[in-house]
Amino acid sequence: MLISQLADATIYLARANYTEKNLLQFSKDLSETGKLKNMAYVVNSVGASKSYGYGYNYGYNYGYGSKE
Repeated sequence: MLISQLADATIYLARANYTEKNLLQFSKDLSETGKLKNMAYVVNSVGASKSYGYGYNYGYNYGYGSKE
C-alpha cells in the first residue's frame, strides 16, 4: 500500500488451496474502492499435486508418495 501510488499495476499472488478466501475479498475491496489500481490476480499451484512424470513442475515426480 505504501508504494501503490507509484506503481502502474498491482499483481496479487495467491496459492490454490492455501490462500484464505477472506484475504481475496480484502484485495477485491481495495481494487473496487480505487485504493489499488490496475489490479490482476495470479493463482499458482493449481493441480500441481496431481501430476506424474515429466512436466513443467520443479523436479521430477515418479508417482511415489501418498495419493490424495
